[in-house]
Formats: sequence, structure tokens, C-alpha cells
Amino acid sequence: MNIKKILHAMYSAKAVYELRKTPIFLTILAGICFGILHMTPFTLRFFAVETYRFDQQIWNLNDQSSRQLLQGLPENCYVLEGLLRCEDKNNFVIGEEEVIIHFNDVGAEIFNGIIFMENHFIFVAQQQRHELSYNFLEGVNFGDLQNLDEGYNVLFTLIASALRATLIVPFVFNVYQSGILTYFVYILGVSALSMLLKFGNPKFLSFKEVFTIMVFASLFPIVIMITVGIFIPAFSLIIFNMGTPLWAYLIYKKYVISELQTSVKISNEFQNEEAEEKECD
Repeated sequence: MNIKKILHAMYSAKAVYELRKTPIFLTILAGICFGILHMTPFTLRFFAVETYRFDQQIWNLNDQSSRQLLQGLPENCYVLEGLLRCEDKNNFVIGEEEVIIHFNDVGAEIFNGIIFMENHFIFVAQQQRHELSYNFLEGVNFGDLQNLDEGYNVLFTLIASALRATLIVPFVFNVYQSGILTYFVYILGVSALSMLLKFGNPKFLSFKEVFTIMVFASLFPIVIMITVGIFIPAFSLIIFNMGTPLWAYLIYKKYVISELQTSVKISNEFQNEEAEEKECD
């Protein structure tokens, strides 16, 4: 595979057309890379701690309930050397949301809440349990947080950091996996529809060549969607879904039609020569 030509395909229609003879295995390999790239704007949010503030996104605690939760924690509890040091361990429930805080009861039936154990804690969101260490909470003292205006946000930002460390890899992997699949489904679909242009053109490109052109034609819109998607992710797929077939069509008009016309012209000239030779005979 010509890496230099692939880089040129980011902006050159001619380079895309010349890559049409690329072996199918290498085309698929390139498509996997492009499928990963086109989902990049959607994976960036998984690196932000705010994405893992499940207390806000799933628990939906209001300000009053948030204050009640923080004040309900035993003030003499603190985290030291990865362990929760705590004397008072009273379970409690917060408001209508029924967010439950438990201590040392790993078998507790909880829909939303936290179970604090001595050497780890379990964050529960809609019965989905996430077992986390106290590494990100090292040095935290519940009593000190209760004296801060932003004590609740400080605590749950640290918990969100712990969730991110655990969940970021499977989240990003799942996004890229689904992105590669949807990429190939889309490219195959557009390639199949493009073969309708073959009618009336017996010397038209093969499906493999059309598919290869579509794969490398997608690179230019992907570069644009990554640039735009960093700031406006919602427009990313629109750019890709509309840009790929449009760019491929421009390549078709500039290079494929020109080659077809040349082939027809040569074929007609050859037929005319044969006809003249027969008349002479």
C-alpha cells in the first residue's frame, strides 16, 4: 500500500482514483482505520470526568438532596492508605430519588446508591454495580467536605474520576467497535447503489473498484469531520454521510467518466478500422 498516496487522498481526487486497484485486504485494513477515525469526535467525551457524573445523569439528585447526602455521611470518616477509617456507620436514604447509602453491606439490594466497604466501595446506578478502589479518594475526610460549599461536587468529582479509570476502556472500545461496523455497512451500501451507474456502461468499474474508491474517498470527509467534530460533535456524522458520496461522485465525474469516454472512443475507432479492412478485402 502506498502510504504517501493515501495521505494525498486526504485532499486529492486523483490519488483516490489511482488507489482503486489496491488489494481488497489492504482496502479493508484501511477501512478499519478510517472507521476508527470517524468515531473519534464521539470518543473524546469519554476522557472528560463530567461524563462519569452518574449522580447527576442517573440519580438526578436536586440541590437539597445533594446537601442531605453529604451531611448524612458520618463526619468522622476518612480515607487513609486506601482504606476507609470510620467509627459511625449508619445507613440512610435520600429523598424521593431513594438513593441509598450503605456501610459494610455488600449484599444490600440497591437501585441507586453507594455501598462503602473498608477497602473499596460500590457505586450503584440503576442496579449496575461498579466496584471501585479508594485510590482517587485518598486523604478525603467526610467531615471536612461537609464544611465546604462545594463539598458534594468535590466528593463526586473524585468518584467520577474513579469511574472513568474503570470504564473508559470498555466505553471507548464499544464505540469504536460499533463505529467500524456502521462504517462498513454504510460504505457497502453506497457502493452498491453506485453500481447503478453501470447501466449502459459495459466497461464500468468493478464492484471491488467502486468499494475501494468509496473507502478512500471517505478519508477527506473524515478529516473535516474530526476538525469540526471536536467543537460540534452533532455535525460529524452529517459531514461524513453527505461528504463521502458527494466527494466520490466528483471523482466519478472527473476521472471515471473521462476514462469511459476514452475507452468508448478507442473501441469505436478499432471497430471502424476493422470495418474499413473488411471493405478493402
